Amino acid sequence: MKTARWSWAMVAALSGALVACVPAPLRAQAGAQVQVGVRLSAPAVTTVTGETLYRPPGPGALLVTTDRAAYVSSLVLTAGQPVQVVTVGAVGAATEVPVRLPPTGGFTQVFTVASVVPLDVTGAQGARTLDDAGRAVQAAAASLPAGAYTVTTTAFTVGRFGTLRVVASVPGAEVRVDGRLAGYAPVTIPDVPVGSVTVSVSAPGLADRSQRVTVTENGVVEVRAVLAPITGTLSVSSDVPAQVLVGGSAVGQVAGVGQPLRVKVRPGTVGVNVLPINPALEPQNLLVRITASQVTSIRCGTEAGAYTCKTP
Repeated sequence: MKTARWSWAMVAALSGALVACVPAPLRAQAGAQVQVGVRLSAPAVTTVTGETLYRPPGPGALLVTTDRAAYVSSLVLTAGQPVQVVTVGAVGAATEVPVRLPPTGGFTQVFTVASVVPLDVTGAQGARTLDDAGRAVQAAAASLPAGAYTVTTTAFTVGRFGTLRVVASVPGAEVRVDGRLAGYAPVTIPDVPVGSVTVSVSAPGLADRSQRVTVTENGVVEVRAVLAPITGTLSVSSDVPAQVLVGGSAVGQVAGVGQPLRVKVRPGTVGVNVLPINPALEPQNLLVRITASQVTSIRCGTEAGAYTCKTP
């Protein structure tokens, strides 16, 4: 089963979508007599994959400020869990007050209610849906004058983490996780969100290596990357047996009509010597351009008693 992981962009988009679907009693109220500012008390972890997540059990507290004396409560809703109500009570104007948040997991929304008169929203405790929570707040505020309360929404995600350890055959090779630079091998990468990620390792002149790995909670996943030179392929065919040299070194023999000799060669211009086994035939010497990841062909044969090699 795949493990879902939220990116911060996804969280922000989902948060906006959910707020748009929030019932009116849980939204900022028009003409409110009190304004509310909120921030989370602890910094989140910015992961190598670009996500912004909190470690369990969550950020700990929400810091709330109102522009005038007010009464404050918060409704905490984590996906799949019932609403938890945290009652703070009376707070002074322009005084930052902590709202202790319960432990949460995954995507969480906190609806902070501030009112100029006491407002008991404990009826929302245990609500299974936002609509139920909204109805509880609406019922509690029914006797209040217009503009007596307002609501602000805060969203965050609590994640789970593991560690990646990346070792490469070439020290200093660049390591990327899901396309983002994570360091240079050998490197240990903490706080990687649980789930499947792509680890890519690269170095100049060598072929990149990429693989998908699954990060487990509190586990260490080791990735070993062997980087090979970038090569092209030289294919030599001949209608008579011949020895083949590349750059002055023997690489094999083509046996005549049949499968060509295929060898891996570093990109660039190389000297190729094709030496017929029959001494009566002239050896052929060519300069051949090898292109990375492509096949360069040489075709040799006899015609009217002469042995020649050509590149198509």
